[in-house]
Amino acid sequence: MPPPGTESVWRRLRADGLRRTPQREAILDALGDAGDGLPLPVLLERGRRRAPGLGERTAERTVALLVGSGAVDAIVLPGGEVVYRLCGHGHHHHLVCRSCGSVAELDDCDVGAWAAERAERQGFTVDGHDLTVHGRCADCRDAS
Repeated sequence: MPPPGTESVWRRLRADGLRRTPQREAILDALGDAGDGLPLPVLLERGRRRAPGLGERTAERTVALLVGSGAVDAIVLPGGEVVYRLCGHGHHHHLVCRSCGSVAELDDCDVGAWAAERAERQGFTVDGHDLTVHGRCADCRDAS
């Protein structure tokens, strides 16, 4: 499922009690325009085009807030770089290409039930999970 447009993200954020600020708008617009994930320095640069006074700490706090709200995904690429992208609707996971770093969403999930069953055996209660699957996208696979 593709990431939503920024207006649907704003509706979700307002429903969660978060207000629309120029800084949040600049960050979300930059992510919406990008399509793919952006590392924080690039996101800050693009955000400053929309809000010239956007500071590094404000951008960091804004991104952390948006990730915590579920509006933005933080994805760790092979090599450890973190990129941010607008989050698709609902629970999902990511497919990350080890060659080009492209990210696709995987919205079909059976991991929760599997993990809860195994965790229960050890007296552990699961309240969430994250999953990133690494491999090669079709373009990179075909090119090699």
